[in-house]
Amino acid sequence: MIVIASSGRLTRRAISSELLERFTLFSQFATLSACDQNINHTGQSLTCDYGTCPLVAADNTTVINAFHSDNGPTGYIALDHTRELVVLAFRGTVSKSDGDADLDIALTPIDDVCTGCRAHHGFWVYWSAVASQATSQLHDATSTYPGYRLSIVGHSLGGVIAALAGTVLRTQGFSLDVWTFGGPKPGNLKLAEFITNQQAPNSIYRVTHTTDPVPKVPLNLPFFDWSQPSPEYWITQETGVQVTTNGVQYVEGINSKAGNAGSDGDLRWPNPEHGWYFGNMSVCATPIDA
Repeated sequence: MIVIASSGRLTRRAISSELLERFTLFSQFATLSACDQNINHTGQSLTCDYGTCPLVAADNTTVINAFHSDNGPTGYIALDHTRELVVLAFRGTVSKSDGDADLDIALTPIDDVCTGCRAHHGFWVYWSAVASQATSQLHDATSTYPGYRLSIVGHSLGGVIAALAGTVLRTQGFSLDVWTFGGPKPGNLKLAEFITNQQAPNSIYRVTHTTDPVPKVPLNLPFFDWSQPSPEYWITQETGVQVTTNGVQYVEGINSKAGNAGSDGDLRWPNPEHGWYFGNMSVCATPIDA
């Protein structure tokens, strides 16, 4: 883990084994949002045809809501009775409409969330398409299971939708954690500052991987101040290698160059770094992220 001291120097220490297991668990919840059986049916356990999500598979889970349309994100809401969790998961880019949302990069004002904040238009429209349905379901789930922790997860497009959803739901009184893997920038600097300052008593765990290009986009252009919130958990181990506690660096600072943003460019597509976060994130689908 990297800790930035007041002097500006960096000190490094490993993350805990408990946090590593949580990262692995929630990356598996995100992975399962691309598996058809989890996003087309309710009332059943979360399953993965390829056996790559053992932590979730070992738990007593139930999908209580699923959403899948051409006008909004794909995902599910599930209960994990073993770990006492309510999980809202969003899928990464798979469909043409997902790709269209990625490319709709105008900044749109969201002053009802935070003054001066602007969000990526395509991502904001996607979240807005399911906001009412998801919020109602989450109210019901957290009321029925008041001891369960709400966690919102996603990879790539799903990660940035999870970040926006968590930001809005916190303003509505939900206590929650957000776990994102390889998510692009959600909006402008004001929004990144707002998300960063929303932390306590909530948490956002934004994970990047080596040179993954997706967390670096959209690129900043004149009159645009695309920004990533703080902190960042940067996986420095190569694709295909099981992540260890000392293979994740903790980076503080909005738009810090100490992590993924300062890494070498890697424009290969499909990008192997983008598809690997504590395991294969694309096992149920071939993403078409632009």
